[in-house]
Amino acid sequence: MKKGIIIAIISILILSASGLAGYIYLDDYLNQDKFYDGVRVEGIDLGGYTLNMGMEKILESKKIENENKEIEFYTNDDDNNKFHFALELAGYSYNYQETIESAFNYGKIGNLIKRYFEVEKLKTQPANFVLTPIFQKDKAKKVLQDLAIEINTEPEDAVFEFNDGIIKIEDHKVGKELLIDETIENMESTFPEVNKVELSIKYDIPEKTSELYKRINGVIGEFSTNFKTSPEGRSYNIGLSTNSFEGFVLMPGDIASYNEITGPKQAKFGYKEAPVILNGELTPGMGGGVCQTSTTLYNALLLADLEIIERHPHSIAASYVRKGTDGAVAAPYLDLKFRNNFDYPIYIDTKIENKNVYFYIYGDLESRDYSIRIDTKWLDTIPYKTIENLDNSLAPGTRELVQDGRTGYKVNTYKTKLKDGKVISSEKITYDYYRERDAIYKVGPPVPIEIPVPEITEPSDIFIDSPEITTESSF
Repeated sequence: MKKGIIIAIISILILSASGLAGYIYLDDYLNQDKFYDGVRVEGIDLGGYTLNMGMEKILESKKIENENKEIEFYTNDDDNNKFHFALELAGYSYNYQETIESAFNYGKIGNLIKRYFEVEKLKTQPANFVLTPIFQKDKAKKVLQDLAIEINTEPEDAVFEFNDGIIKIEDHKVGKELLIDETIENMESTFPEVNKVELSIKYDIPEKTSELYKRINGVIGEFSTNFKTSPEGRSYNIGLSTNSFEGFVLMPGDIASYNEITGPKQAKFGYKEAPVILNGELTPGMGGGVCQTSTTLYNALLLADLEIIERHPHSIAASYVRKGTDGAVAAPYLDLKFRNNFDYPIYIDTKIENKNVYFYIYGDLESRDYSIRIDTKWLDTIPYKTIENLDNSLAPGTRELVQDGRTGYKVNTYKTKLKDGKVISSEKITYDYYRERDAIYKVGPPVPIEIPVPEITEPSDIFIDSPEITTESSF
């Protein structure tokens, strides 16, 4: 009996010792600070590598693999620009840390028996861990910010040049702005299936495009007046105000002011003294003659069929145009304003030649299938009155002129549109009343009238043979 117990105890001790040794062996075998043989990442066996060594190997392997893999950014416009960046640089990457740590921990979690069988299984069935693609916004944003420096441009207007009737146009430039957030959304929506991403671009087209300027192709209205009788100062002012319109372009919908374009009529701005109309009288003043410039422009604008916003007649009818077709200016009260009511720009060209001032309005002549005619109709001619005021300080019979008389006129002006020589529309555009002015004289008292005294002759004696004598006289 005692011998059996002893044998049992010895057996238990042997088994316990064997179990302890086995446990120690398994624990030592399984608890390695390395990847187990048969653990792979993207097909690369990392057995025997430490975690850091395995990380470096996979990173290096993917780097080599992706060296020839790029993402292409492109613009879907006329420039069709293309930009290429390495996938990693553009923000496309993989979950290296998570995947490699999972591979490293394979067979290292759980009880020893479970872990032992997992590790043993690797000898016949390797475990392959696959990297999952990830998108890194911070890297993508940095690439796009650098790219924006190259792409972003300010819009530039086309340049219109006019020399001796020859038109030259320099193309406009479209402004571009790379929309970074929208492009990142494009990248996220296509990741990881494609390696081409359209850049989101905001285009800023300038107001003055070359296509718009190309519609300035001919004269749509012109007019001239003569100033051969003007004195030097007036002629100079006409030339100066006319030259203010050199190179003037008016875009569709814009309004122009004659007073603003020609500037203040002051000596410091180059204007000279010349007769101006003030209260119906010709009086020396600064800028005399600019009304002939405005009148010439006004008629050219009418013939070009531009919209007149503001226009005024003179108080004295101008001699260089028909009544009803003048345009007076006197800042800041009287101005000539007009709007470009077309869908293309207009260009104003001017010329001074042989004491004539010319205005030419250029526009899209090719799209113009009509012409404009300006007609005037006299409604009334009002003769002036002559008024005489007695002035006893004058010598009797004296008559002195105080104010010239001026005949008045009432005029309607019409704009008629013709196509193929036929009237298609006609409208009254202005009614003008050039007021008459009385002729005023001051006169002295009347010359006294001398009434002649009749000469009286003495009657001769008459004797009548009668006893009575009667005498009668008549004067």
